[in-house]
Amino acid sequence: MRNIISIILLFIGSAAVAQSGYMDNALNYNRLIRERTGDGVYKVIGNFRVVGTSYLFGEKNKGNLFSTEAKAYNIYLSYNTYNQEVEFYSSANPDKPLVKEPGTVDSFVINDNIEVGIIKPIKFVYATHIGATDKFYYQEIVSGGRFSLYKRYKSELGYVSTNYVQSELRQFDMTYDYYYSDNTSKGIKKLKANPGFVTKEFKGIKDVSGIATSDAFSMNPEETLIKVFTTLNN
Repeated sequence: MRNIISIILLFIGSAAVAQSGYMDNALNYNRLIRERTGDGVYKVIGNFRVVGTSYLFGEKNKGNLFSTEAKAYNIYLSYNTYNQEVEFYSSANPDKPLVKEPGTVDSFVINDNIEVGIIKPIKFVYATHIGATDKFYYQEIVSGGRFSLYKRYKSELGYVSTNYVQSELRQFDMTYDYYYSDNTSKGIKKLKANPGFVTKEFKGIKDVSGIATSDAFSMNPEETLIKVFTTLNN
């Protein structure tokens, strides 16, 4: 199944570039899994039957896991964006995951896996380690001398627009937001990925209007933010 998903992701990615549009690979994977499995495969949550997946890039990706108790390298792990649990598999029990509740893992890395759309390794750190007060893991996109950029994924239960008959049917809707931290102040702040907000937000630091253009954000907002934060840290 992953090989099929990988082909579809590559096709969508090429089409998006051709149309100068950006599509997040994790959200693409989530949507494709939901469309491929349909209403016949679901997970029971409370009174609902939920289709799709809340796992970022699916289950059992190779990666590394770090906690105060131990470190584990090159293991299979899964990141559940609905309840913020991290699951990993041991060699002693490769079929049943060990579940770590939010905060019991300090950080983890999911290795690159082109088959599911992971172009390069992605690192997540728990909220308390970057000054956030919620119970989420944040993807570390830019770790700078002063400014750092993060991305927070979450999944919620949404209505299935193509099925109004089964009132108990829901689907996992995955979304993400950007945040940043400034080591001259405490906590993190939500960041809107658009030229007006970014230019105004950092005008007292540097003029980034030449980088944070409408065309750049339309083509690839994340790459644009990376360039902005790289400039701010130089």
